[in-house]
Amino acid sequence: MNKFLSIWKYMCPRCRQGKLFTEPFEIGNPLSMPHSCSVCEQKFEPEPGFYYGAMFISYILTSSLLLPIALFCVFYLGWSANGAMVLIIALGATMFLWVMRYSRSLWIHIMVKYRPGYVKK
Repeated sequence: MNKFLSIWKYMCPRCRQGKLFTEPFEIGNPLSMPHSCSVCEQKFEPEPGFYYGAMFISYILTSSLLLPIALFCVFYLGWSANGAMVLIIALGATMFLWVMRYSRSLWIHIMVKYRPGYVKK
């Protein structure tokens, strides 16, 4: 499995076989993660505050996706700024959980090196 598919499917960054988030998905606890990978025992939270950098990735993702939509609605379709803001808030609310999980997956894949064939002993 390549790196981008591993990020997209929320797989362990070190072995790319274990699941990064607990399943089944719980709406009450969307960022629930096991302590470590079930395949290679990679810790999913190596230190306190590890996912602080994921907030910046989530900001970049959200703004790069929603800003062009807002600008298109205002300048090309002639919407008011309030109308575009309502659309952006609705889109942001619907993709909120996906962006949070995806940014965490991307962040840990940036920080942890892939080691093919690595399994727990």
